[in-house]
Amino acid sequence: MPPKGKAKGKGKEPSAAAAAAKAMMAAGPAPKPKKPPPPPACFGPDDLAKFKELFKAFDEENIDKVKLEAIPVMLRKLGFNPKGVEIKELFKLFLEDEYVDTVEYHEWLFMIESKMNWGDDFELAVTNAFADVGHDDEKTGKVDFELLREELMKWGEPLSEIEFVDWIKLAIKDKTFNPEDGTFNYAKFIENMNAKDERYIQEPINFFKLDQKTLAAMAIKKAQEEKEEQEKKEAERRAREEAKRQKMIAEGLIPPD
Repeated sequence: MPPKGKAKGKGKEPSAAAAAAKAMMAAGPAPKPKKPPPPPACFGPDDLAKFKELFKAFDEENIDKVKLEAIPVMLRKLGFNPKGVEIKELFKLFLEDEYVDTVEYHEWLFMIESKMNWGDDFELAVTNAFADVGHDDEKTGKVDFELLREELMKWGEPLSEIEFVDWIKLAIKDKTFNPEDGTFNYAKFIENMNAKDERYIQEPINFFKLDQKTLAAMAIKKAQEEKEEQEKKEAERRAREEAKRQKMIAEGLIPPD
């Protein structure tokens, strides 16, 4: 009887592909990719459409992600005035780690929600800028339009003639400029600008230039207040010294003048 042969394939080493398949079966099914969380409940369909459009405008590579450095600009396009520390906090809260260099759409939505909840002083800054530059000391909400024009076009970062022409057209359309008495209702103008549905679209009034003027106006005002405070302290010091001198004269400690 001839010897029995070895069973077919017995003793052969398994292929690399077979070993990998066996390892995958042992490890179980691959984890499903994480689904992005739903958008914040405070945003309606119109809000989401606007935020998505703005996000896509900055998604240069069309990969459903935007670069980190675009986020401050995007927030400003929505009318916010984010501070550097706030941007860092948003990245810390909503990005996976410090090495990520892009932001996904759902992360962008939560950043907007947080910035809204933190509040923003940009509208107040712009309002104060109009009051300071237009010399509205009583904060009535109205200024002389020609005076405002003169101030905005000669100091700070001056508005150009084209910018001002576009501005006055909008002011006439919004009925915030009264040609009869030459007054400009800046309080109503700011309200109208902030009520626009598409706030991230470039607008005739350059709020960022105006914000720089706010800082300049506040710096001038602060310097004046500090000067007045210093003069007040100096006057009080001289008055105390004079009172002390008069007392010493009355007590015969020093001769009178």
